Amino acid sequence: MISQRKTSFLLTLCAILIVQSCTNNPYQSGENLEATYFSSFSTEPTKLDPTSAYYVHEGRIIDQIYEPPFTYHYLKRPYQVIPLTAEQLPTPIYYDSNNKIINDPDPLPEQVSRVEYTIRIKPGIMYQDHPCFALKEDKNPYYKDVSPEEIKDFDYPSEFPHKGTRELVAADYVLQIRRLADPRLASPILSAMSAYISDLDNLNKTYKKTLETERTHRKKTGNETDEKKHPIRLNYMAPEFAGAKVLDKYTYKIILKKKYPQIIYWMCMHFFGPVPVEAVDFFSEKAVSGKGLSINRCPVGTGPYYMHTFKPNERIVLQRNPNYHDDFYPNHGAPGDKESGLLADAGKPIPFISKQVYTFEKEALPAWNKFLQGYYDASGINNDSFDQAIETRTGEDPNLSDDMKQKGIRLVTDIDTTLWYTSFNMIDPLVGGYTEDKCKFRQAISIALDYNEYLDIFVNSRGVLAQGPLPPGIFGYRAGTNGINPYVDAWDPLRKRRIRKTLNKAKQLLAEAGYPNGRNSEGRPLTIFYDHSQSGSAAFRPYYMWQRGRLESIGITFQERPTDLSQYRKKRIQGNWQVSSGGWLADYPDPENFMFLFYGPNGKVKSGGPNATNYESKKYDDLFVQMESMCNSQERQALIDKMMRIIQHDAPAVWQYHPVSYSLQHKWYKNVKPHQMCYNVMKYRRIDSSLRADLQQKWNKPVLWPVAVVAGLILLSALPAIIKKET
Repeated sequence: MISQRKTSFLLTLCAILIVQSCTNNPYQSGENLEATYFSSFSTEPTKLDPTSAYYVHEGRIIDQIYEPPFTYHYLKRPYQVIPLTAEQLPTPIYYDSNNKIINDPDPLPEQVSRVEYTIRIKPGIMYQDHPCFALKEDKNPYYKDVSPEEIKDFDYPSEFPHKGTRELVAADYVLQIRRLADPRLASPILSAMSAYISDLDNLNKTYKKTLETERTHRKKTGNETDEKKHPIRLNYMAPEFAGAKVLDKYTYKIILKKKYPQIIYWMCMHFFGPVPVEAVDFFSEKAVSGKGLSINRCPVGTGPYYMHTFKPNERIVLQRNPNYHDDFYPNHGAPGDKESGLLADAGKPIPFISKQVYTFEKEALPAWNKFLQGYYDASGINNDSFDQAIETRTGEDPNLSDDMKQKGIRLVTDIDTTLWYTSFNMIDPLVGGYTEDKCKFRQAISIALDYNEYLDIFVNSRGVLAQGPLPPGIFGYRAGTNGINPYVDAWDPLRKRRIRKTLNKAKQLLAEAGYPNGRNSEGRPLTIFYDHSQSGSAAFRPYYMWQRGRLESIGITFQERPTDLSQYRKKRIQGNWQVSSGGWLADYPDPENFMFLFYGPNGKVKSGGPNATNYESKKYDDLFVQMESMCNSQERQALIDKMMRIIQHDAPAVWQYHPVSYSLQHKWYKNVKPHQMCYNVMKYRRIDSSLRADLQQKWNKPVLWPVAVVAGLILLSALPAIIKKET
């Protein structure tokens, strides 16, 4: 029997539960009223060590935590390097072979035998609070020789009860430069930097020898352990190293063995951010490393944010660093920035956003729906949602749909400084080689793979047809008819864009290459193999079928050779592949960063370098050596033009396209300007949390009729008992 009081309680409880079930609000109570940025991620970060991290989704996290000495101005274009933790940009000092200073500010490369860059950092910059800095009363590290039992309840450094901080010093930068040479960290820039930083390659050999000696010792003493849980502690600062020196508490210098102005761009990247020795020691503790904690998962920095929560398949939270040094929003920008409202916060202290919350979304649709409901502050546009967001009319630029406009959503587009390309393995006997017939063979394939068609079919025309390695926005790029690849493309005056030459031209080139109708001199069909590791990708199959169909149209049989990622990488390193696809995102705004992808000494098989095609041309290499260390000028442009013609003719790759990014932002998300060169941009952005909360409530009113229905059903079921009790 149910009493009236119990019935009333049940009705109230059901109403509460149903109201809660009628909303999909992902926030904790009141969280959306804070200055918090909400977004999603779909790829789990695996490397957060500044030595090893190289992928964009990882850089977007750690570039807000680690601070290299220099960065880029947020608003100015072309991109301008400015000091970050350094007091000023250094002036290179050039030395000749007699160890005498060269007075010429821009000497010829062959005159230079050594270059020194002296960097002085600003005093008073403090690290985030972290257990690695915690000290006992006797000034010893609090967690030195800590037992597993003492820290068993703490899963991440932010949970440890004892924390401390200290000032940033020059030695932290030198330590990180030395860490580039640690073979266990497999820094992706070690090969490139060894060509310029004095003695870095020898330091790598020294570390290898030290590790081998320690492993042998562990084996002899029966003390072999899992190095992932109990890594060998390298004393990074012990070996002699001529490439980086600490001069005093706040000053250090980097020594190069040749002229290389682009080193300033590299010093804007997290690879050259500071790592404190206390962090290395803390994560080397057996109890700490035994919990799976490391610099690779737990970054320690001086930046505007620190990692509060790291659950890579669930949730990542960056919290404002309360120890962050003085920093201010820019007072000046590029033309049009003031009119666009990008200077409304000029001169104000940053960061504005106090917390960033990223939720793992395996599928694109739930993330898109949460953006439309106002629960995510910004969003990209995938193919499935493109028509809902964008209206396209022939001959007009894409525009937001009426639905998006009514919500006050903004569209921001930018041409990415990215190259997508299909590689030919130039040491393969079929697709490689440098004779005229081999070049025509690759030119024919390049024509057949019409990436204007690809852009229209697969990415809603969001891209610019590539003519070579250089994307728009990088010095040396030629726009319009001036930049045409004459071997593959032509100019369409009506649509004012580059177009591929006809399939008949491709068939003609294929015949001239010795494969009329796709058959060799013995009448056998021509087959080339596409090597990849993307079988599990839903987007791969349509793309592969498109490639196969295009090549079949000129008589070439295109077959895939799928492998797992590990085997695919092994193939690339060994040169056992024919055709594959890849991309390159600018590390810095200089043509050298793209042209070195085809510099012979950087060959993947030869040196493990970034030249994945293994392309080698003496003409190209000689011009590259001249061009790489030059300042931008008409003379440098002329060299780049010559290099482009050589590589366009030889066709070691099918130049696909440069993507155009489309980003949507709600109107409460302020100060947003795309930046292609760095990812420490969140400190400049602002959230109007009151406006967000109001619009979320307006757009997501709970549906209450189920409450009345269920309450009515409960009341009807309880009514006989109530009547019986009253009678």
